Amino acid sequence: MAQDAVMDVFALLADKMANYEIKNFSTWLYSVAKNHCFQIIRKEKQTITVNINDVVVENDASFTLLERQESDEEEEALNYCLTTLCEEQRTSINYFFYEDKSYAEIVELTGYALSQVKSFIQNGKRNLKNCVAQFLSKL
Repeated sequence: MAQDAVMDVFALLADKMANYEIKNFSTWLYSVAKNHCFQIIRKEKQTITVNINDVVVENDASFTLLERQESDEEEEALNYCLTTLCEEQRTSINYFFYEDKSYAEIVELTGYALSQVKSFIQNGKRNLKNCVAQFLSKL
């Protein structure tokens, strides 16, 4: 493909050189070659779509915010720490853990991309874990 692109660029040069006043040939050649390569990439670029209903749903009873049943202090810490999360993480965590929504359902409800929902939940859970540990250490 690279060899074909080089041959195409040389063919383009003959046509384009007559139409342009070229002051710096190497810069101009670079631009022509770069634009030609981008054009090839755009033509061959394929968009991969994933049916969200086919995605494995990871909403399971084994996923919990805390490793075991919470004590009153841990529950208080968790409730406080939920308020410290950014809106996207808090919303995703609430839907996933408290309302037992699947990733697909959260995507539908929020309009976030699937990868964003997974990231919000993962990062939110990590942030909660750190915040709860810090909160409990102060008690």
